Amino acid sequence: MPSHSKACYKLVPVLLLLAPAASYAVNVPIPIEGATLNVSLQLQTQFLVNEAGSPDGTSPSYDTFVRRSRLMLNGDYNQHFSYFVQIDNPNFGKFGNFSGRAIVQDAWVGWAPTGIKGGTVVYVDAGILLMPISHHLLESTTNFITADAQVDAFRFPGNVFPAFRDTGVQVRGWALDKKIGFRGGVYEGYAPAAQAAGACASGSAGCITPKRNPALGGFVNFDILGSEEGGWLYGAYKWAKDPILSVGVAANYQSLALKNAFGSLTDQRLLAPDLYLNFPMTEQAELVSEVTVYLNGNGTGSANTGTGVSASLGYRFGFIAPYVAYDYFQSTGCDASSLSPAQLITCNATVDTADSRNFKAGVNFFFNKNLNHLNVEFSDSHGQSAYGPSSITAASAGYVPTSLDPLAATGPRRAFTNSLANPAFKSLLVHWNVLF
Repeated sequence: MPSHSKACYKLVPVLLLLAPAASYAVNVPIPIEGATLNVSLQLQTQFLVNEAGSPDGTSPSYDTFVRRSRLMLNGDYNQHFSYFVQIDNPNFGKFGNFSGRAIVQDAWVGWAPTGIKGGTVVYVDAGILLMPISHHLLESTTNFITADAQVDAFRFPGNVFPAFRDTGVQVRGWALDKKIGFRGGVYEGYAPAAQAAGACASGSAGCITPKRNPALGGFVNFDILGSEEGGWLYGAYKWAKDPILSVGVAANYQSLALKNAFGSLTDQRLLAPDLYLNFPMTEQAELVSEVTVYLNGNGTGSANTGTGVSASLGYRFGFIAPYVAYDYFQSTGCDASSLSPAQLITCNATVDTADSRNFKAGVNFFFNKNLNHLNVEFSDSHGQSAYGPSSITAASAGYVPTSLDPLAATGPRRAFTNSLANPAFKSLLVHWNVLF
């Protein structure tokens, strides 16, 4: 199927001219001794073209929307407490959907008994927290290698965690002169409230988490060269002189949180080792790379149980940074020796229905480092993806595009599915991030 998005490239020079020269944060004096208050505003506007994304599947879809519009309040108190509150209105106007409104996306207070500064710092955080999924998902949304987060290689079925946040209590910090970073704790996780009405009957019949056990999660980062510790979030580009090489591992687990393909309760598991490299040639040039392997365990016969790999590579020279990225997910096949004939039929009909083979290539134009930059990104999505027809659903857009050609010459066009038997589809994204 030919792409219809070539004309969109003509818009790129115009969008580049619209970007302001600098961005600033605001420190607000408050009448509380020892306390600080910082106010920031983040705006991310996106122009997105999805091949075969129209309802009839014969034309591209065009969307201009606000990916993130965030008001952030943060500060410290008496060198022992830190806090952060973030209000966001995500994806406002995407697919013409203006029903969403602002939510409190982050709200936590952290207590550091021995102080918030130094080579070893330990916080106890409580509130609405960013889940410790991987190094990549603990990076600032202003400072990925790609335009946005790479989310196609790991799976949390049901999408019950908005922007990968959860309520909980965790221990977070760094040690050994900022050579080790860590965070981990107890989180709300999946609950019967995430199920369809009536699915959880009295006496726990049909309920997930029948014992209401919480979710457990953690992340540890080892800095082999240099250090990237000392803050709440990581970032891809550093604009520094010293190289950084780190390896990390994240783990998430919750008992009996899901149902497998046969309707039986199963545990939710995710293990994510990663490698991060930032290699500066000078302050004007740096190579950045990140690779994460996701081992997803969401029950036997699940399309979301399998192995994922997320990789990206960028090279910044001056204010320009070209990059490439790839996201892979392959579900685990069915073991005929351990399944009944009926279970094997169900399993074979489920696995391989949400696999991913997604490629991205783009250029990042930095006007003021990660505070003000613009990405122009091309993607080729095959299977489940955050872009292309896969991202257009009845829930988000009001329709499923009939992006697939008819099986017979005179037959009807077919609704898109995530099967790799279907062709890949292209997208063009222009992403402008500004942080004041």
